[in-house]
Amino acid sequence: MPKLVPTSRRPAAKSARSRSSAMADMPPFFSSLRFKFALVLGLFSATLMFGVMFFLEQNIRESLIRENIDKGIGIARGVAFNTEDPLLTGDDIYLFSAVRNAGRSPGVVYTVITDHAGIVRAAEDLEQVGELYQPPATTFQTIETTKEYKVIRIRQEKGDLLELQVPIYSLADDPILLGGIHLGLSEALITAQVEEMRQQLIMLGVSALFVGGWLAYLLAGLFVRPVHALVEGAHAVGQGKLDVTIPLKRRDELGILTDAFNGMTESLREKEYIKNTFERYVSKPLAQQILKHKSELHLGGEEKTVTVLFSDIRGFTSLSEGLTPPELVDFLNRYYSEVVNVVGKYNGMVDKFMGDAVMVLFGAPLPLGDEEMRAASCAIEMQQVATLLSEQLGAEGKAALTIGVGIHTGRVVAGNIGSQNRMEYTVIGDNVNLASRLEGLNKLYGTRTIVSDETRAAIGDEFVFRELDYVRVKGRRKPITIYELLMEAGDRKEGFEEGLALYRQQHFEAALARFEQLVQNYDDPPAQIFAERCRNYLKTPPKKGWEGIYTASNK
Repeated sequence: MPKLVPTSRRPAAKSARSRSSAMADMPPFFSSLRFKFALVLGLFSATLMFGVMFFLEQNIRESLIRENIDKGIGIARGVAFNTEDPLLTGDDIYLFSAVRNAGRSPGVVYTVITDHAGIVRAAEDLEQVGELYQPPATTFQTIETTKEYKVIRIRQEKGDLLELQVPIYSLADDPILLGGIHLGLSEALITAQVEEMRQQLIMLGVSALFVGGWLAYLLAGLFVRPVHALVEGAHAVGQGKLDVTIPLKRRDELGILTDAFNGMTESLREKEYIKNTFERYVSKPLAQQILKHKSELHLGGEEKTVTVLFSDIRGFTSLSEGLTPPELVDFLNRYYSEVVNVVGKYNGMVDKFMGDAVMVLFGAPLPLGDEEMRAASCAIEMQQVATLLSEQLGAEGKAALTIGVGIHTGRVVAGNIGSQNRMEYTVIGDNVNLASRLEGLNKLYGTRTIVSDETRAAIGDEFVFRELDYVRVKGRRKPITIYELLMEAGDRKEGFEEGLALYRQQHFEAALARFEQLVQNYDDPPAQIFAERCRNYLKTPPKKGWEGIYTASNK
């Protein structure tokens, strides 16, 4: 079998394990391609051989029968030639003598001489003399008929006979039928000869079949060995070992298949190298997208709907002050490793890291169909990761960790932006900025995750939200409704939304009472903010036309 040759050096033990693993995946002997190939060749050879044997047996049988008939015709003609005069003169003694002489010939069972009327004139069985001649059995088959003789086969339990019927004519110018010779020949000798010949042919055929089967098995091995090499190579590729080559040079289809396999592994090595190189600088989904659509890689972009998630570490400055530079780098690596894993779990793409902030895309470069749901699930799990890391930091005597998340869905421009020498895939547009502003509002409201009305509407009731405010963010004229993504439902949601409705109806005293109750029961930061607003409006009522819009001055 051709051995796999690594294109780069690797430990021999590892290669041996790979080969043994590949061989373990080989099918059982009776299910193997080699056995099936040898079986087909063997069956074909056996069919051909036994067909030839049958043809030879039939030819030999016919030859022996022909030889027996010719011998019998010779005997019968000799008797007929010598019994012309005795039939005319009535010399029965000579006729009986002729019958006895003919009966001494090998294979002759009986000889009967009849006159022109079919009456037996001479026979070894004296009871037949003077009687109309009848064959020994009523079942017979005509084998051959000519003007000079007739051959019939007589079926008997003790063995078949061939009866030759030769007419006896006078030697005058106008021959007259004087009688006939009925010569019975046994086929037992022919059957014995054919049986002996059959046994010899069977022995020869079995020997030839055994030798042919072994040769077919060896021949099948020549064809199957390259297949085994290809199986071993495919097994190695399946384990991610792309540095293999099958050193097999053939000019047939197996050679073409081997060349194609070697070309495939080379292409996979190149693709893997490029992919690994890309993934050092861009996210894995983007690297795969670039490799899949290399011809479409160009400057510019396309407008599409995506869900953008921004996340930022709260109090990062205070947190970093309690850490040495190596500890800070280690912490960020731990945090971002967990974040990247969570993002990958929901098929998001980390667009970029910005200090302690991260920007994530859902629906770019590839649409997902449920981008908003994935973003919300990702945000919840990111909060859980932050809580776990905060507990670890607290156990180490360091400051607690909290993060804020903002999510918005809208139309953006997505594509490769930069120069021919250095470009990056990203999204830009007002909706990207809005997602960043929503993340920043968490500082104002003391919340963890804020989503826009567009994202909330797309998700529906799959998650728990509470309407938070009607706000005009910095840089936008049009106000938007924002929602807080809660971990669970309860009075914080229902009580707050009741207070918010009273607040917008300018029932500030009732709203204040509802918000103060939430502050007392849950120490709810948004309720504290709205309680303070209610107190301010009770002192200084809002102007006419007030719509309850809050204008955020900070990013």
